[in-house]
Amino acid sequence: DDWVLLRTVRRVTSLWWPFTHNDLGQPSGSGHFYRPLWVLWNRAVYDVSHSPAFAHVANLVLFGIVCAEVALLVRRIAGNRAAAIAGVTVAVFPSHGESVAWISGNTDILAVALALPAVLLALGARRSIGRDVAIAALTALAVLAKEIATVLPVLTAILLLVGAAGSPTLRRPGYWRPVLVMLAIVVLVLIPRSLVIGGIGGYGGQAVTPARAGGALASFILGGLSAPQLSLLQHPVLLLVPACVLVLLAAGLYRAWRGRSGLSERLALAGGAWFLVALILVLNQPLNLNTRNGDRLLLLPSIGLAIAAGALIARARLRAVVAGWAVVALACAVSCVLGALDWRTAGAESRRLLAEIERLAPPHAHLIALSLPTDYRSAHLYPDALDLAVSESGRPDVTFVGCMPVQVLSLRPRQVVFVPLPLGLWFGRTTTRAPFEVPVLGSSAPSSSAACQFGPAPDQPSETLGTALRALVSPSPAVANAIPIYFDGRDMRRAP
Repeated sequence: DDWVLLRTVRRVTSLWWPFTHNDLGQPSGSGHFYRPLWVLWNRAVYDVSHSPAFAHVANLVLFGIVCAEVALLVRRIAGNRAAAIAGVTVAVFPSHGESVAWISGNTDILAVALALPAVLLALGARRSIGRDVAIAALTALAVLAKEIATVLPVLTAILLLVGAAGSPTLRRPGYWRPVLVMLAIVVLVLIPRSLVIGGIGGYGGQAVTPARAGGALASFILGGLSAPQLSLLQHPVLLLVPACVLVLLAAGLYRAWRGRSGLSERLALAGGAWFLVALILVLNQPLNLNTRNGDRLLLLPSIGLAIAAGALIARARLRAVVAGWAVVALACAVSCVLGALDWRTAGAESRRLLAEIERLAPPHAHLIALSLPTDYRSAHLYPDALDLAVSESGRPDVTFVGCMPVQVLSLRPRQVVFVPLPLGLWFGRTTTRAPFEVPVLGSSAPSSSAACQFGPAPDQPSETLGTALRALVSPSPAVANAIPIYFDGRDMRRAP
């Protein structure tokens, strides 16, 4: 379900090849991300079976390992009851759909699955050269899977502080040694990373500013405490759900801070610190509360929430508290199933839309899609890769340019229409069930590519934050002879 990843794994020629290219398969100096272990993992999955179903099963297995590791981690500090609660909380956390259901989302699962054993060794194993070597190896593998693991030394230090305060056996001489080992490995891995991708890397043009970082933090907090099926920005009343959860968490943490500083209280505060620290590296990429693009970035931070939940709920003396958590966990499990069904629908629609595009395109055609679906509810269709999908699916003779992105909430035909205007402009109109996506924290100017500019119409009335119902699309004069098509809310059609 990700043609960009498929192209990359097909390019792998040796075990060393991913270490000299970025995650898109581009040579040194091309920017983006450096994730050679993730590329090798997906190449191995692809070699075992070309079937996407096998890749999805591999994702589920990895995610199951992560849930078990979280339970073991909490058990080491807070006991069996807190461990069970934390493990279940991670397992049913609704925002994990993008990491588990989207094949490319497994970069977070792989990195976390490798990082947590390093933390476990730091907390429990006796100090030895062998332990340090194992911690170093796991840390290196995690960072080579995804750069989010560079915060691993800080996360480990947080839990070591909690464990050392409550356990004299853990507060032995040299108990900080694992943190220093991790930090040294992170620095070493960052050297080849910067050399291969030519600098810091990341998504281009997304500098961290106070407004962007604050908006990103707010988006992740709101998104992490709500189900992806709840369209928060389209129905603002649903913001009461994360608001109530935040109030309850804040009340619990305040009581823990003001009360006797026991292990459960310290662990709850440590979980909150874990959540915030794990978000530091992604504060230039806000969570899209309309499409949920970015949910995968919540995987590592959510472990902090699970740790806090395990500590607070396990300590509760009232059975009603545990019963309430069980009801919420069940509701979250249902949300996960509903999210999985959305991804299944998105996969079927992706294949159908590809077939429609192939029927619309004569041999050696150049197509320009005035509108194209990038998301079906919280599931992705073709984010930034429909052109590659057309080429790789059997029509390399067809060139393709996409313009205005559409988020599909319900598949209905004729929701989107386009009318030609003078000077090569197109005026688009849609409904609230298939709104156009527009930037929020980026530039206020229309989004653009080399072949197309697009944005909300000048007289656009106030609509949901991040969406528009009317838009202007301006294809480049260089593609004036291209065949215009558009997504109408369900099907691809020729433009009038």
